Amino acid sequence: MPFLSRYFTWLKKNAPEGQVEVYPTVLNDFSTNIPGIFIIGDLTGIPLLKFASHSGAKIWDFIPETKNELLDAVIIGAGPSGVSSALEAEKLEKKIVLLEAGKAFQTVHSYPKGKPIFAEPKDFKVGSSLPIFDGTKESLLDHLNSVLRSHSIPLLEGERVNSVIRNSVGFTVGTESGKKFHTNRVIIAMGKSGDPRRLGIQGEDLPHVSYRLIDPKDYSHKKVVIAGGGDSAVEAAISVSEFAESVTLVTRGKELTRPKQENIKKLESLSEKGKIQVLKESNLREIGESNVICATSFGAKKIPADDVLLLLGTTPPIPFLKKLGIRIQSSKSIRDWIGLISVFFFAMTAYFGKASFYGSGWFSPLASASAGVFLISSVLWLFFWTKSNGIRFPKGWQLFRNIYLIFASFYFLFVYFSATYGGYLLFEKYPSFHYTFLYSMTILVFGLRRITVKQTQYIKLQTFSLIFVQWFFLFLLPEIILPFLGKAGYLGAKDGFLLTQVFPGEAYWKAYGFILAWPLSMGVLYDGGITNFWLIYGLAFSFGVIPFLVYHYGKGAYCGWICSCGGLAETLGDEQREKMPHGKWAYRLEHSGQWILLVASIITLLKLIGVYGKSIIPNLINAEYVADSVKWIYDLVVDIGLAGVVGVGFYFFFSGRIWCRMFCPLAGLMHIYARFSKFRIFSEKKKCISCNICTKVCHQGIDVMSYANIGRPMDSVQCVRCSACVSSCPTQVLSFGKQNIFDQSFDKVSATL
Repeated sequence: MPFLSRYFTWLKKNAPEGQVEVYPTVLNDFSTNIPGIFIIGDLTGIPLLKFASHSGAKIWDFIPETKNELLDAVIIGAGPSGVSSALEAEKLEKKIVLLEAGKAFQTVHSYPKGKPIFAEPKDFKVGSSLPIFDGTKESLLDHLNSVLRSHSIPLLEGERVNSVIRNSVGFTVGTESGKKFHTNRVIIAMGKSGDPRRLGIQGEDLPHVSYRLIDPKDYSHKKVVIAGGGDSAVEAAISVSEFAESVTLVTRGKELTRPKQENIKKLESLSEKGKIQVLKESNLREIGESNVICATSFGAKKIPADDVLLLLGTTPPIPFLKKLGIRIQSSKSIRDWIGLISVFFFAMTAYFGKASFYGSGWFSPLASASAGVFLISSVLWLFFWTKSNGIRFPKGWQLFRNIYLIFASFYFLFVYFSATYGGYLLFEKYPSFHYTFLYSMTILVFGLRRITVKQTQYIKLQTFSLIFVQWFFLFLLPEIILPFLGKAGYLGAKDGFLLTQVFPGEAYWKAYGFILAWPLSMGVLYDGGITNFWLIYGLAFSFGVIPFLVYHYGKGAYCGWICSCGGLAETLGDEQREKMPHGKWAYRLEHSGQWILLVASIITLLKLIGVYGKSIIPNLINAEYVADSVKWIYDLVVDIGLAGVVGVGFYFFFSGRIWCRMFCPLAGLMHIYARFSKFRIFSEKKKCISCNICTKVCHQGIDVMSYANIGRPMDSVQCVRCSACVSSCPTQVLSFGKQNIFDQSFDKVSATL
């Protein structure tokens, strides 16, 4: 349907849809899921020599002193991070050994001759004995090797590690040559230069196809085709063009977003001079003996090629890391799937359980059965966890977090089962009261943790706002303050304004409507007994206040500072934000809320017509009947199913924003508003290092890095202004701001403060 296609294209604003590069799961202290094994350097996700060297020295701040006959650490990999770590160990008089499968600084050796080295970021000071400077491959190697020769580091070259076995105390690290090293800790500094990425096409194994450039002079007077869209491919095209007869660069994207600005300028200059032909939105389909077949936006094209360079990057040593048992981002184990089942069925217990006292008679049996599945799957999860990790207790925050979540789960199970089957109401309150209390308490506990871990002024203010709004408007006001004031007579007479217009019939739950706008809370406008107050307030809030906020501050002014769903996502879901999927199916689903918004709009409109129109035209009562016949299905599928069970049940599997991104009808409405918003996230393209961290931490699935790579202000309607990308950027590339949509001028405002 052309109209729908154009509408969704308009809504998406041509947003990029890049993938997230897969890395091992590494915490801020460089630790992995295996206690005692740490990862530093490129495998942490920041592809910069300066950061690699810095991480090598910093790692020792997180390794506790252990006094025994074992080595303090075995360092695997003698690149900048590994050597830096060894140098710091020498300072601290640690017992270590440094193992390298090839030779020291192997990755730098593999750079093309004369490759320029940019010591970025310029203002970052490396806290290591291995500083990094601008130069070329050759000058960098001379510098690195001179530092290495000036120290007595126990370096063993040509020793490829093939096993790391955990013992009762420490580890045994084995190499292919048969050597074994007993150590307390293992530091993996291998970098991500594993096997080259392949296209999987015919001819890519032919003799004239290479996966790295060694010497540009090797291609003198030849026709060369280069595939790739990163710095390596662009730099190769630039250097080879000086000697080759012709150079064709084939890249999949509409624009080159990942290369450094200096490289793009050189490429554009050489392209204008006819030295390099750049084919964008193109893919190699076949490689022959003397030509390649390339699929372009204009059709298939045959290009003469004496040599072909496939510079598509390399794959991290994921198989080796998996062999060691290190958790990989986005990978799912049996334990993860069982965990999903466990949390999902607890969410079913909670949402159907709290609704069972007000809803259908089959809600209670469904909630009880779900509780049984939750308990069984939890036991299975614990079994697989102890099988892979042994019997050990987490420490610090992880211990507290686990105790809290277990307590909250069994607290709700107790109040539900005691009320349903024992007739006992804890504190004389139904399970819905206790659910709201636990919801608010969870936001408080995990919100305070977020403030402690991410100490920016923006996050502090945002999190305090979320905590206050949830506690006051969703719990204290409707559950405690208003009932108390009502009993004491402070809300006025029963026929007064408050008890007839605002809380008719002592319906104190309507206080939710002060912050939960339509259609997130359908009850604001969808109510057979709707009062003039709620009609005016609901319309003004949903179609007046929220559009104003979104226009000036973006959708996140509501989603990130007020909304209850956002409150739980930014607190409980903060540790899970990197789990948001970025695949094709996710991008296709991310505007499903538009369809839910359409249904919500139709049934609400029918309801209002029925309520206000039946006094004039009696037959209009049929409109209300039609709306009510659909509303119960809407409540079951959307309010309980998607917002509750799916939204909370997928927290530890697909991040805390799966409901917000995919299905929320209020978000769908705000996407329309955001299409005209002045809010942007700006980037300093020159400083972007394409580390992908900004995209990885976005729990709305936005490909922030692609925006930053091309210097385009990030204007995705999905943004919830959480500031994760801004505060996580290692080179401080990103900042909040406003753009005048008429003259394209803008005003930047830092979100890190």
